[in-house]
Amino acid sequence: MPRSNGTSPSISLALERHLAVNLFGTYGVTQAFLPLLTRSRGAIVNVLSVTAFAALPLIPAYSISKAAAFSLSQSLRALLAGRGMRVHAVLTGPVDTDMSRGLDIPKASPESVARAIFDGVEKGEEDIFPDPMSQSMAESWRSGAAKALERQYAALVEAKPVKTAA
Repeated sequence: MPRSNGTSPSISLALERHLAVNLFGTYGVTQAFLPLLTRSRGAIVNVLSVTAFAALPLIPAYSISKAAAFSLSQSLRALLAGRGMRVHAVLTGPVDTDMSRGLDIPKASPESVARAIFDGVEKGEEDIFPDPMSQSMAESWRSGAAKALERQYAALVEAKPVKTAA
């Protein structure tokens, strides 16, 4: 039975599960490897989704968690730049995986997406759009107001250590 606010217990449970994996899991793994990544001046690559930009109502919990993980990626990008680290956000469109198998839409192969991710990291792209659907929005994202705001916010960050203990 939906609640008066339009949610249901199953949606709340799904949101908790998706946030646990896509936000808190990503954060935990990043924190665990941060000392090694800092020493090696490594890179963080977070595989997200274009649903971080606009929620897909069929999968609201997934969309919300990917938007939160994208915000985490943007924050880490600004906070870790002073340590010589790069943070890449991969914004995929539909990929031919178990999750999208039942959808009758064009999908990129996992192999082509993986190749495009490696190419994007090699080119130093902050935001990687690794498939035809996501590539169609890449230029408007890179030249848009939201990306400009991200850059303005990043400029506010002083190059100082990030506390890793929560």
